[in-house]
Amino acid sequence: MNDILVNESFDTRSQKVLQVAKQLYQSNPDWVTFFREVLGVEGAARSVFPDQNEYIYFEKTNQYLEIQQMVTNLRNRKIPGGSHNEATRVITVRLPESLHEALKAEAADHKTSMNKLCISKLLQVLAEEEENAAIAARAAAAAAAAAAAATRPAIMPTPMAPAVHTMAQSMPTRPEMPAPAPAPAPAPQPSSPHRFGNY
Repeated sequence: MNDILVNESFDTRSQKVLQVAKQLYQSNPDWVTFFREVLGVEGAARSVFPDQNEYIYFEKTNQYLEIQQMVTNLRNRKIPGGSHNEATRVITVRLPESLHEALKAEAADHKTSMNKLCISKLLQVLAEEEENAAIAARAAAAAAAAAAAATRPAIMPTPMAPAVHTMAQSMPTRPEMPAPAPAPAPAPQPSSPHRFGNY
């Protein structure tokens, strides 16, 4: 990997490591070769993330979990080669006799060697711890976002606009007209004689 990649963003570098892993995975290598070229000390991930803190953070990404799944798939394929293409090292692990007997029985149940069983368990535990750490980090980020949202000041309600007067309310009122004077009473008329004459 080119050292220029170190100046790129974290997400871009994570995607490029995953791309290298996918290209190598498609060539159907043995799991040891895949692990060495991608996650080994001189592998793609260490070249892109030379800083220890950045590499630890990379181990919590979805890209890293996807690469770990590729390692698991390649180990399950049982492709010949593997350790024959790379020197092996020996470590001594002290453990209680009861645990040793349990591992021996489990290896027999799966028809595999204790060495392969221990490697599988080691890779599985590492992957699970990294996945749990990533889940915890996402949960902490969500909790922090919720706490930040809860502390935001409440939005003040928008003041109501003054009521709009109706046309009738806005028109000036006319002065009251005086009531009309009562009509004068008609003058009394002289009584007309009866047509048949007076009594």
